[in-house]
Amino acid sequence: MREFDSTRDLMSFGDAPAVYHCHHFNLFLDQSIDDALGEEDGREVRFLAARSATRQLLGTAFERGNHETPLERLQVAANLFRSMGHGMLTFEAPRGVGSVQGRFLHYGFAWREKYGHRVRKLAPADAFAAGFSAAALELAYQLPADTLDVREKRCFALKDPACQFSAGNKLVDDSRPPIGASDISTYSQARFEGSWRDDEISKIASGLRDFTGSAEADHRGLMDAFGVYVAMHLSSYYNRISFDALNTLKVKKPAVVPALEGLLRESGHVCVFNTFGGILLSPEWEALVGPLSCDPADIVAYCMAIGRALGFGNWNVAEYKPGSRLVVRTPSTYEAVYYRSRHGQTSEPREYFLQGAILAIAQLAERVRWSERPSLTQEYYDALFSGEALPWQIEQHHSLIAGDEFSEVVATPR
Repeated sequence: MREFDSTRDLMSFGDAPAVYHCHHFNLFLDQSIDDALGEEDGREVRFLAARSATRQLLGTAFERGNHETPLERLQVAANLFRSMGHGMLTFEAPRGVGSVQGRFLHYGFAWREKYGHRVRKLAPADAFAAGFSAAALELAYQLPADTLDVREKRCFALKDPACQFSAGNKLVDDSRPPIGASDISTYSQARFEGSWRDDEISKIASGLRDFTGSAEADHRGLMDAFGVYVAMHLSSYYNRISFDALNTLKVKKPAVVPALEGLLRESGHVCVFNTFGGILLSPEWEALVGPLSCDPADIVAYCMAIGRALGFGNWNVAEYKPGSRLVVRTPSTYEAVYYRSRHGQTSEPREYFLQGAILAIAQLAERVRWSERPSLTQEYYDALFSGEALPWQIEQHHSLIAGDEFSEVVATPR
């Protein structure tokens, strides 16, 4: 069901726009939404986004596979959830009322492993699994859309032995048209040809894409690769929770909008630094590409290839001067596809993930001593980036969201 648009380096899964992301990004973004809206409102936004995006995916899967009985459909849903690297679900909710059991869920399991020894979590972590379960039960029993609510009562991140959800009826009007694969071609442009080191970047991206296509979840339903937990995810989930939270704050608390925008950029920075760095240091990378070069220009080229392979868009280097300037240009981003489809055109560049990602690439190329093969721990990240302004900064003057033919982010030293 995975389809990759090689002319744009964007991906769809069962007609739903999709992307690969790591647990560092997923946890940071969800926490940012809760910090902005409060835990209860944040959970609601994340649940609704998950239910909507998942319903689109599962509806296509059930139709293509001609799965008709509730039992068949719920088994397919559980298999899809596991194959995407999100853990394991067991449904015990006839006609949508009852419980759902979760084990090794991507969010809760990764949160406890990353933060459990440092921070006590006060609210459940698995709103995506709750939304997925609600959509699966609605479609399995042919219930009207947006009629089920699923809430997490026990969570591994809260030190419970496993996750447990209660499922029941609750009408929530959430009538928004789905964003499908056709929107990718409508709101993005075809790839650039002949850009800086394009043949090399395209070759590496193709190899990494083949690797992700053949990667399978382990016995826990998790994808443990490159030193991170990778998940195939629905990009509409990411985009909806980000832009819905921003729009809510613009009405209720406009003074704190810049803070959330900064956190959305930081989520991209956290993701790319950890995931791209983990890929570069991994044995899988050496097997696919060869020994890691420590040349900053090579690191930039490698990062362009990784971004393309994970479905972030056709990232290209428009200009690079080591130590002084990095300009990344792309005719396609998953943020722009969603925003233009859902909200139309705006004069403000709002590709926050892209902005944070390019800033992280500059840091990876210019500040990490790859010859020392550092361990990319939270302590290492904090040592590089906590306590003072980042030594590099970014600006975005061109954006697909603003109606430009491409998006462009410029990173320079402060």
